[in-house]
Amino acid sequence: MNDAQPALLIVDDIEDNRFALSRRLARQGYLDVTTVADGQQALELLASKPFDLVLLDIMMPKLNGYEVLERMKAESNLRHIPVIMISAVDELDSVVKCIELGAEDYLPKPFNATLLRARVAASLERKRLHDQVTARTRQLTQSVEELRALGEVTQAVSSTLDLQTLLDTIVAKATQLSGTEAGVIYVFDEATRQFQLRATYGMTAEMVAVIKEHHGDFSEAVCAATQRRKPDQVADLQPSSRANELVLRLGFHARLVVPLLATDRIMGALVVRRKAPGEFPNNTIELLQTFAAQSVLAIQNARLFAEIEDKGRQLQLASQNKSQFLSSMSHELRTPLNAIIGLTDMMATNVARFGTEKAQEPLRRVHNAATHLLGLINQVLDLSKIEAGKLELAPEAVALAPLIDEVIGTAQQLASQNQNRLVVEVEQNLGTLTVDPMRLRQILLNLLSNACKFTKNGEVSLWARRIVDGRDTIELAVADTGIGMTPEQLGKLFQEFSQAEASTAKKYGGTGLGLAITRKLARMMGGDVTVASEPGKGSVFTVRLPGGVP
Repeated sequence: MNDAQPALLIVDDIEDNRFALSRRLARQGYLDVTTVADGQQALELLASKPFDLVLLDIMMPKLNGYEVLERMKAESNLRHIPVIMISAVDELDSVVKCIELGAEDYLPKPFNATLLRARVAASLERKRLHDQVTARTRQLTQSVEELRALGEVTQAVSSTLDLQTLLDTIVAKATQLSGTEAGVIYVFDEATRQFQLRATYGMTAEMVAVIKEHHGDFSEAVCAATQRRKPDQVADLQPSSRANELVLRLGFHARLVVPLLATDRIMGALVVRRKAPGEFPNNTIELLQTFAAQSVLAIQNARLFAEIEDKGRQLQLASQNKSQFLSSMSHELRTPLNAIIGLTDMMATNVARFGTEKAQEPLRRVHNAATHLLGLINQVLDLSKIEAGKLELAPEAVALAPLIDEVIGTAQQLASQNQNRLVVEVEQNLGTLTVDPMRLRQILLNLLSNACKFTKNGEVSLWARRIVDGRDTIELAVADTGIGMTPEQLGKLFQEFSQAEASTAKKYGGTGLGLAITRKLARMMGGDVTVASEPGKGSVFTVRLPGGVP
């Protein structure tokens, strides 16, 4: 309804009635009053011009008032217009029929000026309130649709990294909610310094072909529109450029360009086109800016993911090359080392035969150094195999007690080097365990070697027991009374090439691979290794493996 002057329509076949009623309404302040003489003319006028109130005579030739009212209420664009029926017949049946057909009110002839003023004002007020509610409902519906669309776009951005899917979703929702017929998203290509067409909606194959054929013209036009880093709209395009000429030929007259802005650069543009000329509402521009922000996020996420994937491939290749190199070098180094170890051992053992009594001690040093170096190389080789997924276990049913006795026999010499006492506590009937025996010995010897190295004049213990608590588990623990570790040192204990701290590495030596390999081997067997320690109070390393047959 027009806030300044409501538009009224008088329908009556008698000219004097039309004249008298229009004059009375004019005296009451209603100046926008139109009169027609029959129902058919009234319907034609209602279809072409908006009215706020119709005063409709009942008794007319051709189409009477009842028929006109019935047709109005059947039309979706007319049924909201209030109708006051006017008639010289003031009968109850006539009033009831008018109300049943949807009339707003009923006025008998001749008109009472006070009653006319009151009923016209009341009808117009109800129309005004109805229009407000309708407009508000339309706004709320639009807001709900916008929120739903933004929710769908946000979900798409957070659930997929497929850039094409994201851009297709964004341009479709942006075009639909902006009331336009076509939309595109351009992404700026840093290499070519041009805007590349990436997603479209509502565009015919002909239109897409035109844009691709004249890519340079459209890229320049979008670039010019985004230079100010603000939305740029043209209410009525003029054939001022080759791109505009092509778009006008396709029937589009209004254009809105919304830049896709990152912090320091323009990443692209969202462009919507409308066939009808005219400016775009502010709320539409604000909505499209929100969609533009989502587009920027999608592009950044996709690019970041692509970079991460590329870095991941590079790291994987580097890791494979490293593992291959370590494996190759380990094999190459082990061959001469084994020869050195064998030769020095033979010469030290047969000193009398070779006349090398004076060289026995140096030969032993060479032998020990070579043996130590071979152990380090074996650790590197094991690690490279594990990382490459090429270390294969050879599980078999192993009697635990004899295996532990064998390990303790080897560890006795390690314990004696620092005057440590070696204590063994093994449950009776420990049974068997399906495990790779060589790798289990390696785990236990690594832990015992560490415990003996970091303990002096103390005690190193090995415990073994079977735990049955819903899951049969073998628990092997190595405890010592050595230097212990802080929580910070424990945090990096199982990292490759890492030791508790630099001073420890300098004083005690080692590569920092033993514990890393120990944990990896335990996990390959379906178990794990944990540690508890306090500075100055020693450490306890516990290996838990799935149990076998008791």
